[in-house]
Amino acid sequence: MAECLFCKTSEKKVVFREFGIDYLRCRNCGHLFSSFERDADYDGYFESIENEVEAIEYWNISHNKMYDAFAKKYMIGRKGRILDVGAGLGFFVKFAGEIKGWESFGVEISKGGYNFGKEKLKLKNFFCGKLEKTNFEDNSFDIITMWDVVEHLSKPHSILQKSINLLKDGGFLFLHTPNGEVQLLKSKIKKLFFGEKEGKHYLEARDHLNLYKKSTITRLLKESGFETIEFVHLPPIQSVAGKSDYIKVLAKNLWWRTSQVLYFLTFKKMNIDNLFVLAKKIS
Repeated sequence: MAECLFCKTSEKKVVFREFGIDYLRCRNCGHLFSSFERDADYDGYFESIENEVEAIEYWNISHNKMYDAFAKKYMIGRKGRILDVGAGLGFFVKFAGEIKGWESFGVEISKGGYNFGKEKLKLKNFFCGKLEKTNFEDNSFDIITMWDVVEHLSKPHSILQKSINLLKDGGFLFLHTPNGEVQLLKSKIKKLFFGEKEGKHYLEARDHLNLYKKSTITRLLKESGFETIEFVHLPPIQSVAGKSDYIKVLAKNLWWRTSQVLYFLTFKKMNIDNLFVLAKKIS
């Protein structure tokens, strides 16, 4: 039986139904989570990459604007070691490794993603499996990134705690994850106007097992041992549901700009952007 990640309670209510799967809200803390139960160490992603051109379009080109902004803010002009966890096909590992002064590493649990990174991108420091079972030395990384990872994990505390051990003093974890409350509202509006249709992009209840908001992602990180939590704004992925659509991408960027203004005007209280979170290890 699905239970709240934080409260470990079965006290919940259904807030959305997606192709027969319920999305639930904890009645105690308000956390959003899927009723879909899956192996906590699911490794079936990227097992059938049939069209490499489409993979490159989505995972490389559409992410570049976001990756560039990250690099300018945290990497360029500095040097160190960076680890990408849940590295997918390995494009960010390749991107980070091309920045002067940086040695990049990646870990991906899916064999399909790992094979793509090793064979197609020729990545050397790319490993397959769970982060918790790797042989990296403690205190050996300056930055650890998780791009769209934590929402896929039913029990994320262990991977976050391992990340703390791997970070150097003063190092930080940077993660990107959907804003659950915004995604829920968008999905309700989409379903109201267009109904439920196969192929439509809603909450991804089979994959996004936990959806966070500002307060719950902060709680998760602090429970895992991080101390300083900071929210920033980077450009969004330049595609919608994995596809290029000029009008929808334009709307997505306008939403991002609006979210920055609201965040500033509300003294960082209202965040309707995707969640870009920097969590620092205690020195």
